[in-house]
Amino acid sequence: MIIDIHAEVITEGYLDRLLRFRGVPRIEKKDGGYLAFYGKGLAYPFDERMYDLSIREKEMDKSGVDLQVLGLAMPGVDMFRKNLAVEISRESNNELSEICQKNPRFLGFATVPMRYPDLAVKEMKRSAEELGLRGVKIPSNVAGKPLDWKGFYPIYEAAEKLELPLLIHPTTPLMTGVMMEYGLTTVVGFLFDTTLAALRLIFSGVLEKYNRLKLILPHAGSIIPYLISRIDHQYNINPDCRKKISRPPSEYFKRIYIDTAQSFYLPAFSCAYQLMGADRIVLGTDYPFVSLDKSVEFIKNLKVTDEEKSKILSENAKRLLKLG
Repeated sequence: MIIDIHAEVITEGYLDRLLRFRGVPRIEKKDGGYLAFYGKGLAYPFDERMYDLSIREKEMDKSGVDLQVLGLAMPGVDMFRKNLAVEISRESNNELSEICQKNPRFLGFATVPMRYPDLAVKEMKRSAEELGLRGVKIPSNVAGKPLDWKGFYPIYEAAEKLELPLLIHPTTPLMTGVMMEYGLTTVVGFLFDTTLAALRLIFSGVLEKYNRLKLILPHAGSIIPYLISRIDHQYNINPDCRKKISRPPSEYFKRIYIDTAQSFYLPAFSCAYQLMGADRIVLGTDYPFVSLDKSVEFIKNLKVTDEEKSKILSENAKRLLKLG
């Protein structure tokens, strides 16, 4: 079995809403496809693969992907005012649950209104207990608030209790001014933001307090595997880094799962693999932005054992998602 734990989807209701919006965020029809705007200088094109599941299934068949975990594509709901954020998250989760119930090849990660933690917890519980969704997709910052803000602690407590993995997905980075040109927001900004999010969760003590919390960090752990020695060194020399955690940051990071989305450069992937080992890596494709074929073949061609490939392609995801 091959399980893709990180795939993007735009539900029909979400698409319809954003096509009618005139501000930000919004979606516009363009050149036979669509363009999603979610901030100044921030937009991405997409086509019918984002919402037409029949096309998606054909590509899954071709690549050998048996099961795909769907999460609502950016910008999610945190750019909307309170009532609308709650309404859209419920609507999107209902639609995602219906998709999964009709087609066993799909599972879903819920979207919750993170700016309103009490309502996010309520929607998280509903999504898990009533809708059968298997995790939650959260942004790397919430309208500018870092993920270690104490107001978010009830969300982590609920996720730990419900045994729901949280996939930290990049969103509009906290510093975008110098990254508007040359596509640098996508190239480095997103990875900087997820790296910052994970490190703040570690150094703030969130992962020490919620030691059973399941996190997934995309893109082969962002930049952290490359910087891990420097991160631990800072812990050793800077007393501020030891105020809220009792062990080196690398020990907390090794509890996080990382996915393989857009990780096709072998030396970089090898760095992540050597740090994490096969037990903490899951296949993630970021479909439809990246080829399913290329994503799967990269793992199959790794010079590791068949058992390790099996862990990456399915066994670790089964454990995370509580499948069988």
